[in-house]
Formats: sequence, C-alpha cells, structure tokens
Amino acid sequence: MNNASLATYVFFLICVFGACNPPASQETPALKYEIALYNKENCFGERCAKVSFSYPNFINSHPYSSQINAHVEEQLKMYLQFGVFDDYESLDAAVEDYFQVFQDQKDESLWSVEVDGEVSYMTENLLSLEFKNTSITGGNHPNEHLLFLNFDLNQGNLLVREEIIFDKDQLLSKVNSAFRTYHNIDENKSLMEDGRFFLEEEEIFLPFSIGYRKENFVLYYNHYEISPYDMGPTELIFPLEDLQGIVLVK
Repeated sequence: MNNASLATYVFFLICVFGACNPPASQETPALKYEIALYNKENCFGERCAKVSFSYPNFINSHPYSSQINAHVEEQLKMYLQFGVFDDYESLDAAVEDYFQVFQDQKDESLWSVEVDGEVSYMTENLLSLEFKNTSITGGNHPNEHLLFLNFDLNQGNLLVREEIIFDKDQLLSKVNSAFRTYHNIDENKSLMEDGRFFLEEEEIFLPFSIGYRKENFVLYYNHYEISPYDMGPTELIFPLEDLQGIVLVK
C-alpha cells in the first residue's frame, strides 16, 4: 500500500470511529434574567399620571429570550389601555397614549399604573411569570389584578389552559373543596344557596389566572370574578405533588 493509499485508509478509520462526525450540538444555555425598571410621570398643571413597572427581562443567551420578552412587553402594554387594545410599536408609545387619555379626561384625580412582575416558577422545561397590577384611574378604590403567563421552554410558546390542565373534572373537584374551606361554607349548603358568589350554571368554575409559584399550583380569582369587591380576591394553592396527572408538572 503506497503512502497516499495508507493516508486515505487511516482517514477512513478515523471517520468511522467518530472523529469526522459533526460536533455534538451545544447544550442550551440556562434561561437568565434581570429585573428591569420602567418609570415615567407626566403632569398637566397639578394633575399628574404615573407609570411604574418592575418586570423580568430575559438575557439573549437563551434561544427563546426574545419571544418571552415580547410577551412580557405586550402584557405591560395591556395595563395601559382601556377596553380596545391597540398594537403599539413600543412600550413608550403605549405610555404616551395613556398620558394623552389622562389629559383628555380632565380628571381631577391622579392616575397611576403600577406593575410588579416576577419569575414565580422556573425549571428547564417550564416558566411561570406572575404580574401584580394596581391601577388608579378615579373611582372609589384602586383596581387590583393578578395574572400568570406560563411558557413551555422546549418550544418557547405561551401555554394555553388546555395545555396545562389534563383533567378538568378532577381539578374542579379539588377546587370546589378548597373554595368551600376558604370561604367557610357549610358542608350542607350549596354555593348557590350561600348567595355570595357569581357562578357559572350554579357551579364553581376555574379562574382566568392560573399558574405556578414555587412548588405550588395557584388558582387566583380576581376582584369581581367570582365574588363582590368587598370580599376580596380568592387564592387557592395546591402542592404540585398532589396534582400529578391532573395538571402539567415538569
């Protein structure tokens, strides 16, 4: 075997045993974030409106950071709007429009929007963000609202309810029991007979805001969702280990 043939043969053996295989794909970097602060105030004479946001901003080393940040920004924009939601190019544009609405209202009260967003749960596969919003736009009391955004970190998509809840009937059974305990409802009285709650077809229902906090699954009924304002919100908390097969746990 001449030198050229020998070199070709050695090269072939090296490739067979893996040296010529393409390099293994690098491990996906961990999702990291920092807390961003956004504060603006605009006054018209003695009348002032203020916007104050604190929220997680995800660092671009993760492949889905930009997608998650875009969802966070859209959520912040929604807190600045009234009924009809516009597709603003930026958060600054939404804030300026909020100030313009305040100016046009000629309202003597001071307006403010405060949002505190945080990472309430994160694994390699699942991310839950919790937003607490307090808004003052006149009226007898502030408007308070809590919301979760839940993400599949394998795909980068925002999870809808049907992707989180596997067995709605079992979950509703647990919710019904926890709800009755929370509000101290007599076991011999139906929720309809109690008379304090806004029900769907006379039955308990799942709230709009569901998500993960630490090692728990949280169902949060905001003001007016299932009871009058003076009763406050209802927060039901279940350990994730008790919901295996009922909700998404990973």
